[in-house]
Amino acid sequence: MSIFKFEDNQSIGTVYSVDTSTVVIKIEDLDKLRRLQVNHLVAIKSSKSGQFLIGIINRITRKQFEEQPEEESNELSNFILTENIIKVNLIGTILDKFGSKENVFKRTLDTVPEIDAMCFSLEGENITNFMRTISSQEEYDTPLSIGNYSIDEQAKAFLDGDKLVPIFNIYSIEDPLGAG
Repeated sequence: MSIFKFEDNQSIGTVYSVDTSTVVIKIEDLDKLRRLQVNHLVAIKSSKSGQFLIGIINRITRKQFEEQPEEESNELSNFILTENIIKVNLIGTILDKFGSKENVFKRTLDTVPEIDAMCFSLEGENITNFMRTISSQEEYDTPLSIGNYSIDEQAKAFLDGDKLVPIFNIYSIEDPLGAG
């Protein structure tokens, strides 16, 4: 079962261009473009079922240019076109199922996105679920909530409290300096 809960209308845009590990996403809605920030994460629908490609935004661009119609008429001779794009570096693949494990993040790319594949911003519950997956938080009986992520203040950040225990057990209480 996928950790992401995306509806098609939540898409921020579609894949416009693909390079080795760089993808350009065309954004039609200016409000969606304004909500994005450099270093935010995105999920791109993979051509393979049960997979999303994960990327990090490294550039946001809004271009305007004038275009003249081929035939001159009495109407407007020039009009302005706007192109909103983001450049994304792909960092890995999230798989719904990998062998017997569910929701596995691999730092490799099994595929590259197809042109016009939908792209989604990772925020809220989706970023929390993704961060849990990459930190393997599900394995812990009592995860320690350490606050929220700076890229989305609604997303909870967790830490494995058991990994802190050895730090506190280095010295005994009777001999706090460990002098023997």
